[in-house]
Amino acid sequence: MATTPALTPANEETHVIGIGRSDRSQASAAVLAAATTKQLSVLHTVAGTVAFAALTFLGAHIYVPLQPVPITMQTLFVLLAGAAVGGRIGGFSQLLYVGIGAAGLPVFAGGTAGIGVLAGPTGGYLASFVVAPLVVSALIRRSGSIAGQTGAFVAGTIVIFVMGVSHLAAVYTHDLASALRFGLLPFIPGALVKIAAAVCIYRAGTAFSAGIRARTAKRSA
Repeated sequence: MATTPALTPANEETHVIGIGRSDRSQASAAVLAAATTKQLSVLHTVAGTVAFAALTFLGAHIYVPLQPVPITMQTLFVLLAGAAVGGRIGGFSQLLYVGIGAAGLPVFAGGTAGIGVLAGPTGGYLASFVVAPLVVSALIRRSGSIAGQTGAFVAGTIVIFVMGVSHLAAVYTHDLASALRFGLLPFIPGALVKIAAAVCIYRAGTAFSAGIRARTAKRSA
């Protein structure tokens, strides 16, 4: 019967050193993987924040110049921010957009800028841009159905209108009926279209992402 040779002191030391090196290699790999994951997370946050701030800026320049509140495409991108990159990053993107405009860069509808815009008729709508992605994100994760996703976008739209109309009544019209007439009724048809567009874009993007993940997993198998 074959016997396993006993480890001599030299062999035992070599064996221990080998194990130590293996442990260090595994620890280094774990640290590297953690660092890479953190870097990817930071990149995702920065890219999502900048992208949706830029899209909201572009949406501000697709508008119908009604007074005192213009109709714009901004709210479509505000809703999609919460659905696509989550409430935290989506909210950050809108905070960046509003902050840049308040600082003086002409990124608001009609090329306006400055802190005075936030105190004007559209200030409540701009403030709601930061909140709406949080609501959309919280609700859209709960359902994969069209009805659930539509409900999430409807809820985000309601937040925008509630905050916008309330501010409009407080600082401009000084009565709720006029605020509803100027700040809600003209926007309802466009809001319905944007909700439908948001659902279609979100579902198409989700299906596309799922297809990519499936192909990647298949190649890795």
